Amino acid sequence: MSAFEMSALSAQPAGPQLSVINSGLALPGSEHLSMLGSLVSGVKVETLWTLPTDVLLEALPAISLQTPGLTPPQVNTIISKLWGFSSVSQWMDKVSPLLSSTPLLSVIPQVPLLLIRDTAVHTRLWNTQQAKVLFKEAVVSHSSLSLQEFLSLGILATGVSCTDLRRLFQKLASLSPLRDIMTFLREQPVPLHPSLKKCVFEELYRFDFFTELLGDLGSQIALSLPLSTIKKFPPDKMDSLRKIIIQDPYYFLLLPSIKQAVLVDKMVQRLDMYTGLYTEEEFRSLGIMATFVTDEMFLKLDRSFFVDSLEFLQGFCYSPNKRDLVAKMLEEQWTFGPVKNWTSETLNQVDRFLFFLPKNTIQLIPLDLMSLERIERLFLSQQEWEKGEFGSLCQKPSELFEKQQFVLQFFLGFLRIGRVPYTGLIPSCESLHVTQPAAWTIDSLRNMPQAAFRRCLELIGQDPFFSAYELLMLLTKTKEVYGMPSSFNSSVISQLGRIATQLTLEELASLRLSEIQSISAMGAFNTWTSRQLKLLFSVVLNSTRKTPSQLDSSTFVALGHIVCGIDAPIMRNLNPVEFSKAVLWLGRLNLSCSEQQLQALIGLLSHSLAFGPVSSWGSEVFIEIGAIAAGLPDIAMSALVREQIEGITPLAISLIPAGKFAVVFNQAQIRMFTYDQAIAVTEAQRSALSTVQQTALSMVLNPWEDKPIDFRGMSLGVAMHPSPFFYVSSVLIMLLFSLG
Repeated sequence: MSAFEMSALSAQPAGPQLSVINSGLALPGSEHLSMLGSLVSGVKVETLWTLPTDVLLEALPAISLQTPGLTPPQVNTIISKLWGFSSVSQWMDKVSPLLSSTPLLSVIPQVPLLLIRDTAVHTRLWNTQQAKVLFKEAVVSHSSLSLQEFLSLGILATGVSCTDLRRLFQKLASLSPLRDIMTFLREQPVPLHPSLKKCVFEELYRFDFFTELLGDLGSQIALSLPLSTIKKFPPDKMDSLRKIIIQDPYYFLLLPSIKQAVLVDKMVQRLDMYTGLYTEEEFRSLGIMATFVTDEMFLKLDRSFFVDSLEFLQGFCYSPNKRDLVAKMLEEQWTFGPVKNWTSETLNQVDRFLFFLPKNTIQLIPLDLMSLERIERLFLSQQEWEKGEFGSLCQKPSELFEKQQFVLQFFLGFLRIGRVPYTGLIPSCESLHVTQPAAWTIDSLRNMPQAAFRRCLELIGQDPFFSAYELLMLLTKTKEVYGMPSSFNSSVISQLGRIATQLTLEELASLRLSEIQSISAMGAFNTWTSRQLKLLFSVVLNSTRKTPSQLDSSTFVALGHIVCGIDAPIMRNLNPVEFSKAVLWLGRLNLSCSEQQLQALIGLLSHSLAFGPVSSWGSEVFIEIGAIAAGLPDIAMSALVREQIEGITPLAISLIPAGKFAVVFNQAQIRMFTYDQAIAVTEAQRSALSTVQQTALSMVLNPWEDKPIDFRGMSLGVAMHPSPFFYVSSVLIMLLFSLG
């Protein structure tokens, strides 16, 4: 296939593109994979399996950079093929783009060779669980790590256990070397696991010079400090924290909203900003935190700064309350005045803030100013924000959808009786891409020409805001275009998205789910009933003509939520190795499996050919298996030690039945939770806990609430000396535990 032919394909609908691509790649010696660009996501898994290893290796660096890029089943297929060779340790420059998605079970057998052959092993972007197995092997011959040995490990050091880190801290026990370690951890290009951040804080907190290290902690670790500690910071230390967050705001935006609000409120108090007018200087000094101040303070924002810097202000995060305040400020007499008097220039300035206005206010905007072109620009501006560095972290698209839908339907005449609707009543596929399918009326979508509907089916199917009734109407339209579901080919099925959830049991049974892309499309949703899931799994087996034991890891990844349609007795017959290579993806899903099903999956993972008995699992295995850890039998879960508990993901914590949660975790084990795990505890789980267990949970959420911190001149002594109150409170807590 020539470059000209590849370019010409981009103008065609998705279905024809993909069939040509897949047939072209199946030709012997095909080397055009890297030329596909973003179309690579349409290459069949079945086609990837047929490609020579050298073709995959050469194309991988290029195709891994594409957006939307490879799908999870595609990634799993490529990894399974390449990591099956012992020589993979010599191909690391080529396979490194997919490292974070490489199953732990694929990495473990290669660890010794990787440490010997891969000269860049210490700089690869390993995920936490991979770093942990590599770290263990790298230091196996070291009874005690030196500072230089630890620093020389590079990214592998992020896999250090708390036990090893504690030994190192106790060995060094002075400001300078510990500062070197903090700088080293701060500069790592990968996220630090919550358990590592907790360990760093708890161990540093023992030293008198703890606060002198604050400026060296970096955003990740500094923001993992308990609020009870941060609230006691004096102005100079609070200012250091402010600078840390401004330099690296990403981790601030990941905090729970309550912690964000309390932290900023305390920072503003310490820095003495509650002094009347909220000035431009104060606003800019807070960086991304500037819009997280209290509503009272935000309302005092300098209006001249507000008007002159509207474009700048649109780059910040706004809670629902703040959006309401911005809406009021926009209409004030000394800003832009009532919307009925707004001009085209005003709307250009206000831009996406228009969606902050109440619906009854939006209706007052002069009709002649709101053309389809302007509406599309507004939607595009909001989309760009939501996909941007900050917007993707601080705002859910659903928060403004109703407002966006109202703007489009009101100004295009859908909602106004007696007015002739806008000439663009039937949207083009291009307009749906710029706006959003669900923002249009269902009748306008049903009246789309068949050719346009075909081109936009995948986009329509992916929209999360259609109601069940609207999806049913869209299914009717799909049948008009493509015929009955029994005649849907794999390409059509893969584009249905949420529309597929309206298929009847008979229609689901008639589908042909023989290809990975169609299986993956059906397995992406968690709204299926247990009956539908069971039926879908049966359809997959019948379509692929495979038995459960023959399913490979790529198929398991594609099955997604359909895994919960496999009966527990049948699960025990699945291939444990193949399932274990898929668990990295499956463990991220909020699975609806029963406790019996999850226990059967744990049985697969604890097979001797997989991760072995649960008692031998380190935290790396628990991180890898994610949600499925909720299926551990009671006796196994109650026997977990600190390192194992640290690896349980917050999702897994939340999925443990409340009654089981209270039985398997005693107060001492709950005390081992990280903050992330503790906030994942559901209200039902919390209610089932005893008073002593609830106390332990509270101690994780807000440790050392009463422990004083002396921020005055400190010596470089080894350990802090707790106050008498701390000893008394500790004794009381231990007494509570012993009585529990």
